[in-house]
Amino acid sequence: MKHYSKFSGLFVYPRKEALITTVSQVQDILVQGYPTLAGGLDEFSAFAHAHSDDALSEYYIKTFDVMASCYLDIGYVLFGEDYRRGEFLVNLLNEHIKAENDCGKELPDHLPNMLNLLPKIADQLFAQELAYSIMIPALKEMLKNFIDEVNVYKKLLEVLIKVMEIDFKDLNFKQFELLNNDKTNFLNNINCKP
Repeated sequence: MKHYSKFSGLFVYPRKEALITTVSQVQDILVQGYPTLAGGLDEFSAFAHAHSDDALSEYYIKTFDVMASCYLDIGYVLFGEDYRRGEFLVNLLNEHIKAENDCGKELPDHLPNMLNLLPKIADQLFAQELAYSIMIPALKEMLKNFIDEVNVYKKLLEVLIKVMEIDFKDLNFKQFELLNNDKTNFLNNINCKP
């Protein structure tokens, strides 16, 4: 599961040199362990090589931060503003602490933090359940935000999902089901349910 730490570097705030190195390392991982996905990062690699630090940063911010196409916080994707996200964050923070995984300035449910956490979890059954039951459904939900949009991060999510589905197939866990697409609860708060 150590390769998930490399994948995390694809979803952090980009610095061109580090990003190009990480893309190359992940491409090697794909060639060696997932040959059917080997060309999956070619478009992103070309994009990273062709753009400056500033352009990469602006693209990242547009995609994941300001007027975001996609949010990288797994708990937000699954629970929105619901109180269950708070419970999820508290429990997840405990797992990060137990695994000695530093979350930096981001929340414990930030995708790069969760990808770094997976190989550090001592209980492999728990790591498998976290990946299969929580992360894969959240990543698929994130991907839906890119359906009508051309964005190089869309392909990264597709590749990550496929790798996780290969690594965590045939498990006896139930996957999280998203029941409500309204992440804000705005309609419920004003008594205007769809």
